[in-house]
Amino acid sequence: MAKEMIGEALKAKAAPYLLPVIGTLVVVAAGAFWWLWNDRDRLLQKTAHQSQLLSQAANASRENLLAIGSLTAAIAWRDQKALERQDRLAKREHELAHVRAELEEAMKDAPDCVNQPWPDAVFDIMRRDTVLDPNRVRSGAGTSGLVAAPDGKN
Repeated sequence: MAKEMIGEALKAKAAPYLLPVIGTLVVVAAGAFWWLWNDRDRLLQKTAHQSQLLSQAANASRENLLAIGSLTAAIAWRDQKALERQDRLAKREHELAHVRAELEEAMKDAPDCVNQPWPDAVFDIMRRDTVLDPNRVRSGAGTSGLVAAPDGKN
């Protein structure tokens, strides 16, 4: 009974303070709810924007992968062509070395006149129908240093 009386006395003394406290708690809870709801909307907008950015990045990544694939194929094709070109050049160099060796061997067996100036008749044949001697006019010694034949034919 004493406890009941004490509880009733506390209720009677606390009743005038209890209503403003409950009212304040309701206002604070409503403010917190409003703030959280607005924060939720802001976060949803931010999430939508980041989802759009992520989608754009995924598309750009796909395009980049396709470009990388085509560039890799182009590089492989160019590498193949470079190897083929190197093989052709090596083959030509080998053939050139072979021909040079044949020529050097032929020069060893050739008579001594190989290193002498050519007669004018050879130069006439070489100059025939060229711009270097359009009129076919000759006077005196030819380019070989030999005297021209008296009849103009060598």
